[in-house]
Amino acid sequence: MKKISATALSLLLTGCLFDSHFETPASAQKKHGSGLVQSSDLSQNGALSVIARQDEVCLWSNISDKKVFPCIAEGNIELTGIADNASVFYISNRLSVSLFSAKSGKLLGAWTSGENIIRDIAISSDGETLLLGYRSGITEVIHVRSNRRAQHTLHDLDVNTVALSADGRTAMTGSSDKFVKLWDVQTGKELQSYKFSTRVNHVSLNADATMAFVLDSVNARQFIDLKSQELSSSLSTYSNFIEFNQSAFINNDQWLLTASPNQKVQIWRVADGDLIAKFMANKVDGRDRASVLSIAMDESRQIVISETNDGVVETWPIKPLL
Repeated sequence: MKKISATALSLLLTGCLFDSHFETPASAQKKHGSGLVQSSDLSQNGALSVIARQDEVCLWSNISDKKVFPCIAEGNIELTGIADNASVFYISNRLSVSLFSAKSGKLLGAWTSGENIIRDIAISSDGETLLLGYRSGITEVIHVRSNRRAQHTLHDLDVNTVALSADGRTAMTGSSDKFVKLWDVQTGKELQSYKFSTRVNHVSLNADATMAFVLDSVNARQFIDLKSQELSSSLSTYSNFIEFNQSAFINNDQWLLTASPNQKVQIWRVADGDLIAKFMANKVDGRDRASVLSIAMDESRQIVISETNDGVVETWPIKPLL
């Protein structure tokens, strides 16, 4: 029998500890409609789902498992989002954005982008502010109530990803120019700037804009302490490439919840970047995998909710982690 050296044993044990995380099957599952979902978003507590398919957009209650109102006949919708207070939701075909009441489905406003292609959209918690990132490098703020629009040029290339603080006063944007910018929504003034090695694909901002997460196209998966303006931990992973459809700070900003195109719902500890939980979303028969489009945590803070590109909503109990 071959002996394992002390060094090899140490590395093996380290690897085992590194991979140690919580896993559990979904506690509940439901499917909204049929056909491939082009875009979806969950309300902050997971009670509502907005789902865009080829020729319609539907708002579902995940509590009653029914549509809140008749679906909206809109095609080619690629971006959707629900305000944290669940009062409104937006849809976009990348050339325009429309805002609807989440209670009645009434159209509240619509704005075209001209020749600019919309890469990403963020909405404030109260639904009063929209932030658009354009392929041209321009960002635009839409103040819904006053219908006032303001454009800012903080980047030289495509703005791939945008985020807003809960109050809509602070924005974070990531670009193909390799920069992440934190800036004031009212004035457009740059507050902080960080340069990465490649294009920035994803940013996430906590509610009070004191913590951020950044993902570039190669190897940066970085937390930033915005109060001290210092890079903090990075995600601990063996993967050379990571892609997230959505991420959110949860559990008093101690964790980052992520939705992945490769079927994974994951929870990472912000303090050290360690993976502490992983859940595998359901895939429909005949498909190789499912893409997790949106994630949320319920009001009890003991359940994580996810939704895939097949319209499958699943709940994952996380009480053992608390």
